[in-house]
Amino acid sequence: MKAFETSSTQSKIIYLFIFCLAGLFLAGSLVAIINGFYDNQLMLSPWGIRVSSGIQMVLMFFMPAVTLIVWSGKKPISYLGLQNVKRAIDLSLLAVVILFASMPFISLITQLNQQLILPERLSGLETWMQNLERNAQETTNLLLSGTSIWDYLGNLLFVGVFAAVAEEFFFRGVMQQLLVKLFKNKHVGVWMAAFIFSLMHLQFYGFLPRVILGVLLGYLFVYSNNLWIPILIHFLNNALVVTFNFFFKENATYQYIENLPITYDFIIVGLISLGLSVYLFRLYQTKAYNKVDKRIIY
Repeated sequence: MKAFETSSTQSKIIYLFIFCLAGLFLAGSLVAIINGFYDNQLMLSPWGIRVSSGIQMVLMFFMPAVTLIVWSGKKPISYLGLQNVKRAIDLSLLAVVILFASMPFISLITQLNQQLILPERLSGLETWMQNLERNAQETTNLLLSGTSIWDYLGNLLFVGVFAAVAEEFFFRGVMQQLLVKLFKNKHVGVWMAAFIFSLMHLQFYGFLPRVILGVLLGYLFVYSNNLWIPILIHFLNNALVVTFNFFFKENATYQYIENLPITYDFIIVGLISLGLSVYLFRLYQTKAYNKVDKRIIY
């Protein structure tokens, strides 16, 4: 089927969001049906949250992305640059180094974001944001509350693999490429896709660090034309959260690092992290451009 082969870029973006909303509705309906078979108790368990999350990732992000690609007359493998695994392996080590180098800067942005206080006239909005954040944190705590190795592996699968693949297909693989084509500027496309990526998570006290992560993933894709790389880095980022929460959740040092106070030393380390990340990205860009065709595949 090539229903959207002649559609404009703007139309494809609209269709992508329509498919996303339809997938969200279907996922919610399916989860409600499954939950009914368990006396409405399924969503009160970690595995219920995992299954629900997996269903949502597939129907809300993965399927809409693949559907739009196919209905646009494209082949998903080539459109997303998934055909060259060797190229991805060559660039992945440097991408991993970039992720670790950027962590102090992202941590600094996280702490700054959490200090957000809105003006008094926006107190209603702030309360709404805080309630969303509280609900999201409660869900996350339940998801990560398991203590068995099966809980750990389940989180790696659903929080790591499912989220990384589905979200990268949707946000970097399709949305970002459409935005780059629409604005004819790769930087605008990367930043707008990252902004939407963070906004759709509805966690405003983690909004800015998620934007930075989205930008990092976006440039990894833009410079390589290979979606395996942002998928790997997205998975590794999520897997690290799952792993540290499973093995070191009660560790005092880990708790301190998670809640570092904003000091001059922290700011300096964060800025050094930013500078190092930019430098490494330049190396990544040069290495990627030596390996791939410089055009963006739309």
